[in-house]
Amino acid sequence: MENGRKRRILQSKVMIGRLGLSRAAVRGFASAEPAKFTVQPAIERAPTDLLKALSETVGTDPTAPHFAFIDDPATIPSTASAKRTYFMAKELGKRAARELAAEWPTLFAFDRDQPRLPVFRPENLPDPLQIEPTEKNLLRMIESREVEDCCLLYERMRSENIDVSQKTQLELFKLVAYYNSSNIPFAEWVEWVGMRNFGQNDKAEWKAAGVADLLFETIPRNDETVSIMIAALSKFGENSKAKALFKEHTEAGGKVHIEAYNGLIANSDFKSALDILKDLKTIKPNVSTFSALLESASRIGKFEDRINAFTRIIGEMQALKIEPTLTTYYYILKNIIDSKTQKLLNEAKNDESEKKYHNQIVVSISWLSEILDKIENKQLEVSSNNCNVFFAEAMGVAYRGANLEISQRLLKIYESSNNNVKMPAFTTESLFYNRYLQLFIEQSTSIEQIYQKYKDFVPRLVGVSNSLSGSVYRKLSKEAHWPLLRRVIQDGISAGQMTTAMGEEMRKQLIEVQYHTLSVNERDEFNQLVQKLVSTWIEFSKFTEEYAKRLQRKLSPSQISECALLLTRIGEYQKAFELLELLLDEEASHGEESTVLAHGYARPHVMSALFEDSLRRKDSYAAALCLQIMSLHSNRNKLEPLANRIFEKCSLTESQQKIIQSFIRLRPQ
Repeated sequence: MENGRKRRILQSKVMIGRLGLSRAAVRGFASAEPAKFTVQPAIERAPTDLLKALSETVGTDPTAPHFAFIDDPATIPSTASAKRTYFMAKELGKRAARELAAEWPTLFAFDRDQPRLPVFRPENLPDPLQIEPTEKNLLRMIESREVEDCCLLYERMRSENIDVSQKTQLELFKLVAYYNSSNIPFAEWVEWVGMRNFGQNDKAEWKAAGVADLLFETIPRNDETVSIMIAALSKFGENSKAKALFKEHTEAGGKVHIEAYNGLIANSDFKSALDILKDLKTIKPNVSTFSALLESASRIGKFEDRINAFTRIIGEMQALKIEPTLTTYYYILKNIIDSKTQKLLNEAKNDESEKKYHNQIVVSISWLSEILDKIENKQLEVSSNNCNVFFAEAMGVAYRGANLEISQRLLKIYESSNNNVKMPAFTTESLFYNRYLQLFIEQSTSIEQIYQKYKDFVPRLVGVSNSLSGSVYRKLSKEAHWPLLRRVIQDGISAGQMTTAMGEEMRKQLIEVQYHTLSVNERDEFNQLVQKLVSTWIEFSKFTEEYAKRLQRKLSPSQISECALLLTRIGEYQKAFELLELLLDEEASHGEESTVLAHGYARPHVMSALFEDSLRRKDSYAAALCLQIMSLHSNRNKLEPLANRIFEKCSLTESQQKIIQSFIRLRPQ
């Protein structure tokens, strides 16, 4: 009791001492000077810095479909044409919705969305025949690049004697001369990507006596306006008029801008282009000048002279310290290989044409290798609309030269962060990756690497095609790889290859699969794939109704025999021989509702495999059915040994043996 009391007193003293120390510490801190905190200045960041940081941490999934096709997994396209159809359908649907909103704006008058977005309330373009004919409205149309509407409004203003200032006339002249009084081509559409990528731009001829010619006669002639007219005439194929105007203006003491020189050079033969280039005394040529000169040199007929001209042009650029662009290199690579030599090689192969073509390929690869040495590790920027085509053309050279190393270097440059020149996703870029993938498949010795590369590219970057699938099947014929075969067949199903020659290749590849080497899961995949293919082919053959007749694909005898063999591989014996019975059914191959082709024959090696399988199972009915089918295209001498094997392997009654023997005797020898 006493000890407990002393212990509590001691604890109280200790607590009091601690409290006193704490108070002293607090008084010391209170008397000290307040601590100074330095607030660091805010780091200035651009509005997109956060998005860039996120994009660097989140990579692209190469096995996922393109972002344009992720709305519904069931509709993800596999072929290039399907991608185009899908992409254009989405875009044209959006355009139709905007047309609807612009035509009937009152339908959307009670929207209460905040903030109000003008994009959801499109307005019709002003009608040049209804709008007030003022210079302000004309300038507004010029800014929106509505070329044909500008022409209509200007002609209307002239007919109503409304004055237009020379400044506005000059702006209109620049527009109509550049676009030849036509609306801007699809290639320059900013908002509608599909039309920009897939739209076909026809090469227009110069519209004589049009608004451009009228304005050129109206506005004062000076160096600027004459240069614009010369460039426009050269752009649209009127080179003779452009040269005449150039000669007239220079003889009168005028000076022409570099853009006019470039247009004249690009549309002249190489000798004339050099003469024009000599007139550039006070004007320094730019990279576009040398691109135009390369375009002119590409028309030189003789291969050796053309290569010498390219070499001289590049040397002159180096002397003037003008850095070549991707467009410069594009003109070189595009025109090294003579199209005439390529045509002769395709029409009639001979030693001379092959040797000439091989020599041009070697030179092309040499040029491409030097070009890659110069652009590797450099920041690549867009300089013209032909820059992106360089990559496709270069990959084409590597593909024709069967040079995998060059193609891999080119791919690395294109996918580098230093490259800001990108190709349109579903046109040029698809061609670029397709050429690379086919070259990789042909040159690579590792089937596993081919499988990984195929998964990365197909169908996200490369559409499924017969040539691509054929290349993979040729590799699989040499080395088995079930995951790759399964993937290629599945892609072929999505691409509609089942009813083409590739369908036969699918059956051939599946027949060659060593079923016993597959794992349990792989056998399940094999079984499901075979059942899916066979049921689909049978379904196609049953489209006998009048409205579906165009979709019908009748079963051929060879197709039936191969499908039956595949069904026996997965244990579906009853289905297999029910399918084979169609070959002996007259109603199945004749009449309006026939599902089997009347011509053709079952493959002998397939029927032999089915026959041997029937004997192993001691199935006399199946063996006799195979014998009857083989008798359609075999004589008695070949059938007698087969009948004897049935007698040996299967248990038959005496009457059954007599039926088979009588059947054999009726066959021709």
